[in-house]
Amino acid sequence: MANTVRTGGKGTVRRKKKAVHKTNTTDDKRLQSTLKRIGVNSIPAIEEVNIFKDDVVIQFINPKVQASIAANTWVVSGSPQTKKLQDILPQIISQLGPDNMDNLKKLAEQFQKQSPGEGKASATIQEEDDDDVPELVGETFEAAAEEKTRRSRNLLRCSAEDDRVREPVNEASSPVAIAEEQKENHADENVSPSPESSEEEEEKKSKQQEMDWKTDEEFKKFMGNPSIEAAIKLEKTRTDRKLKELNKESNSQNPIIGILNSLARDTLTREKERLEKAQETSKALDLNKLKSCFGFDTFFATDVRRFGDGGIFIGNLRKPIDEVTPKLEAKLSEAAGRDVVVWFMEERSNEITKQVCMVQPKAEIDLQFESTRLSTPWGYVSAIALCVTTFGTIALMSGFFLKPDATFDDYIANVVPLFGGFLSILGVSEIATRVTAARHGVRLSPSFLVPSNWTGCLGVMNNYESLLPNKKALFDIPVARTASAYLTSLLLAAAAFISDGSFNGGDNALYIRPQFFDNNPLLSFVQFVVGPYADDLGNVLPNAVEGVGVPVDPLAFAGLLGMVVTSLNLLPCGRLEGGRISQAMFGRSTAAILSFTTSLLLGIGGLSGSVLCLAWGLFATFFRGGEETPAKDEITPLGDDRFAWGIVLGLICFLTLFPNSGGTFSTSFFNGPFFRGDDF
Repeated sequence: MANTVRTGGKGTVRRKKKAVHKTNTTDDKRLQSTLKRIGVNSIPAIEEVNIFKDDVVIQFINPKVQASIAANTWVVSGSPQTKKLQDILPQIISQLGPDNMDNLKKLAEQFQKQSPGEGKASATIQEEDDDDVPELVGETFEAAAEEKTRRSRNLLRCSAEDDRVREPVNEASSPVAIAEEQKENHADENVSPSPESSEEEEEKKSKQQEMDWKTDEEFKKFMGNPSIEAAIKLEKTRTDRKLKELNKESNSQNPIIGILNSLARDTLTREKERLEKAQETSKALDLNKLKSCFGFDTFFATDVRRFGDGGIFIGNLRKPIDEVTPKLEAKLSEAAGRDVVVWFMEERSNEITKQVCMVQPKAEIDLQFESTRLSTPWGYVSAIALCVTTFGTIALMSGFFLKPDATFDDYIANVVPLFGGFLSILGVSEIATRVTAARHGVRLSPSFLVPSNWTGCLGVMNNYESLLPNKKALFDIPVARTASAYLTSLLLAAAAFISDGSFNGGDNALYIRPQFFDNNPLLSFVQFVVGPYADDLGNVLPNAVEGVGVPVDPLAFAGLLGMVVTSLNLLPCGRLEGGRISQAMFGRSTAAILSFTTSLLLGIGGLSGSVLCLAWGLFATFFRGGEETPAKDEITPLGDDRFAWGIVLGLICFLTLFPNSGGTFSTSFFNGPFFRGDDF
């Protein structure tokens, strides 16, 4: 029995012990695999991370930061440095959010409790040091003793003043103490300042600056509520403080300083008036009151964060937006005490799409539209001036296609149809745009024609001066302009074919010279409309006139120009009509990528020799860049019918501007035009 339970010794089975060697590399691989499973992503460009622990701060400079918000996991790796809280706190105040304000209050109370003890301890140390032999500063030991006594008195007074800064409540002092303090101050005035006293004053100022963030209530509110209202209040408080300081210094006997103070006072007074006016219009909304307006019958909010003077509420819709929007806007306006505007959008983070409701004061949105409004007297004057200039460029461009010996009657017979056809395209597209915008309740700015000596006109531009109700409005308005322009251009070409029996124009034909088609998109249209310059055997078309050009009917050529200009505006770039359509179809992020790609391709086309590509690329980038304001309903999809319209318009634009030997981009896959030589 003893042998069965005996362990160890002779005759027993040897037990194997497995030695496990753990290394930092193995642990790091396991940690990374665990973090990968919970979906941790790296956050780049983090310059500094501070971790608070008791009364110290663990500081990381340029660390590697990884985070998984869904798993509430943050990973910070780097070389840490442990520093005292009181040493680093003034430098990191701007990094602290509203969640840390309670902790800061507790730390402030702790410092206030510790400060009296520190003053007593310093006084005790000074008393103990009085027995030591002072250093010989002057010629006698008596002068050195007086110097040390004066320094200790200054230290005690600075400590007492610091205590009053930390404890503003205990401002009342006894008359005896006040008399003693005045006496000491008067005695100190007779003593010449020394380098030690100046250093003490600098130290005192630095301590006062460190304590300002604890006593500045406006700064605390700004940190807890980073809105325009809080920023204006903070600037107004600081302006008042500077004005008070200047008023105290107004008794200066130096006239130059007095003039400078007067100028500074006038500037601060105007700044204060401006801030007071801005404060009346910009007041942040109370997010706690607004959150109570959301519920199961409208929009169920699960989280909220501050955005400007309003907020963004994350949650999900419980009913159709058409029913939720008026009901929710009424509740929110009543809770806020003023009118508000509501947006419904989708927010994508960590490959998860969430529905959000953004609430902003209506006055602030109106102020933003007012700052960019073009429906002003100067706006209408500019629109009229551009319109007259565009008519002149169209007339000038039309005269380029006449015969060398053309008379004034020929000019009237040939140019007027081209001029009238072009204006018909612009007029029909403008009417269609205005009608569609009115149907959706969107206000438009005056229309601005873009003159060009290349095509006569490069299109019509206008801005939205009110919020778009939904993505359908963002899609329908630009589609109305482009689709109507395409249809009108085709109708003009068909009318020319019916009246003349061909596209060659008969007796009133315009002769299009080959140089006009070099490195521009028009050649591809001419190849489709009037056919190639030569047939498959290389023979010139019977109607072509060597040395003059290809005859084209004026109305047909007007339709040709209309299609080219419309296609240029359909490019998915910025706030062009194509950019607006792409934003409605694919969203803001995808539209931004398409806009950048289009600008890049236009730049490449300009470098390849197309002046039109270069000019249009610069115009679209600098004058029509950016993106439109989001529609109030960014959640409801467009629908298959609108998506199909967008695809069709995109194909027409692509076929219109398709690269060829004389078109936008040079390529060797197409034959060159027939008329190209020294004769022209």
